[in-house]
Amino acid sequence: MDALQRYNAWLQDPLVDSATREELRKLAGKHDEIEDRFFRWLEFGTGGLRGTVGAGSNRMNIYTVRMVTQALADTLKAEGKANGGVAIAHDSRHMSREFTLAAAGVLVGNGISVYVFPELAPTPLLSYAVRYYQAAAGIVITASHNPPQYNGYKVYNERGNQILTEEASKISTQMAQLGLESVQVHPEPEASSLWHWLGEEVIESYYQRLLEIAPKVENNESFRVLYTPLHGTGGRFVPEILKRSGFSQVATVGEQMVPDGDFPTVSYPNPEDPEAFQLAFEHAKKAPCDLILATDPDADRMGSAVWHEGHWVLLNGNQVGVLLTDFLLGQLQPDQRKRAVVIKTIVSTEMARPIVKKYGGEVRDTLTGFKYIGTLIDLLPQEGKEFVFGFEESYGYLAGTAVRDKDAVLASLLMAQMASHYQKQGLTLVDRLDELMEEYGYYLQDLVSYSFATSIEAEKSREFIQELQTTPITFIGEEKVVQVLDFQASRELDLRTNEAKEIPLPKEGVLQWITEQGSKVTLRPSGTEPKMKLYLEVCASSEEYAKARISRLKQAFDEMVRQGLQN
Repeated sequence: MDALQRYNAWLQDPLVDSATREELRKLAGKHDEIEDRFFRWLEFGTGGLRGTVGAGSNRMNIYTVRMVTQALADTLKAEGKANGGVAIAHDSRHMSREFTLAAAGVLVGNGISVYVFPELAPTPLLSYAVRYYQAAAGIVITASHNPPQYNGYKVYNERGNQILTEEASKISTQMAQLGLESVQVHPEPEASSLWHWLGEEVIESYYQRLLEIAPKVENNESFRVLYTPLHGTGGRFVPEILKRSGFSQVATVGEQMVPDGDFPTVSYPNPEDPEAFQLAFEHAKKAPCDLILATDPDADRMGSAVWHEGHWVLLNGNQVGVLLTDFLLGQLQPDQRKRAVVIKTIVSTEMARPIVKKYGGEVRDTLTGFKYIGTLIDLLPQEGKEFVFGFEESYGYLAGTAVRDKDAVLASLLMAQMASHYQKQGLTLVDRLDELMEEYGYYLQDLVSYSFATSIEAEKSREFIQELQTTPITFIGEEKVVQVLDFQASRELDLRTNEAKEIPLPKEGVLQWITEQGSKVTLRPSGTEPKMKLYLEVCASSEEYAKARISRLKQAFDEMVRQGLQN
């Protein structure tokens, strides 16, 4: 069925409500828009569903949500897991509440219990709830930090971990066999005995577990925190956990405490974006503080700014990752340090490695995506190891084993504790980072994003990557390559000895090069869009030298990319 046929089918389908049909009638004659809305069903992958809210098979709406939920229900029933039920949470985005009710209605229609948060809830709290209720799965309605017109649907397994490729493939395959008529919707799901509104008991339990995980350090009573949830779900939770842990001077950015799917005070509700902090900086001029914390709409990512020598310094994800790694390991007893494991992604900083080694612990790498960190957590006890901390460069952090996804509520508490701890020693977090750099080397990172506007450019990029896979490069600029890691082939090649060994990770289309000077260059194509990202990291004896090295590496590889796309 082509786009126009599917469009006409929706117009005539009695299962499609009148408001949706009216929206579709306004598209009559707009061939490009009809094509975009109906050329496919919105695809379900390891990231779940994500797209623009609107009418159409390639949009986020109650029909696509019901379809994927039916596929989830069928999968749970086929695997004998339906009795466990499904926990469901949502953020502040447009239609999040409606999509939550739509998903729950399908699950109840399939005879599956649901545990529904009655109010906004952070993504990590959903992960916790799945484990707390021993549910078979979890659903979060969110598009994380994407622009306001987007929404999404993420699925979690019974361990509270975002599903991996094999699990997602089962749901996707089932969804491909369904039509609107296949969906079973309960007419009054909230009246069913299968419907359970989640009470305060799970939230209270979540708070208690976070307080148990956080180090037992004495907070500096004069320490001042300013927090903003960027109109998302963290507004209730972050100030509360800070208060419970003893922080008495916690202020909030009032305009951004109001949940709002339009995110009216920011152009992009992402704590990775410096512009997201502008309103907080204005507040700090009137009421000085020591630390600013910001969380994204579903409160799984956390960003921070530190007051240092008269100005605000924004810390990036790698910097926070190494600071928290050092801080948390420093709070452990010697016997715990020997069992300690810190997990990071392959594109996150290598600076964690010498820090953890000094404490006697171990660093493990995973593919990009916190779902891989969450999965590895459950395997460590079998080895007599203990998960202490996990992080990724894109502002995701987790400590302890209560949750299986990045947790900005917990990360906010840990950041405040750490900053307060060092303030008592007369140090800011910038000071402490400088101390770590002096001890372990100056690690510096950069990121380049490539987007391909035409199908020809996208095809050339694929050819370029294939060439890099078949013919290993031996130099990047002036730096000699000594190791090549092809994660798609699960193969690590040492160019000095020509010895190859297997990479014990799932396959992913990522290439990585390590140079003789210890630089790390990673090329990561998108699996769903005509894009690719280039991650660079160097380690040098001084900041100035590190900046010069990374600039030369970046320029050299960029020239390789440009030349490769022209051939």
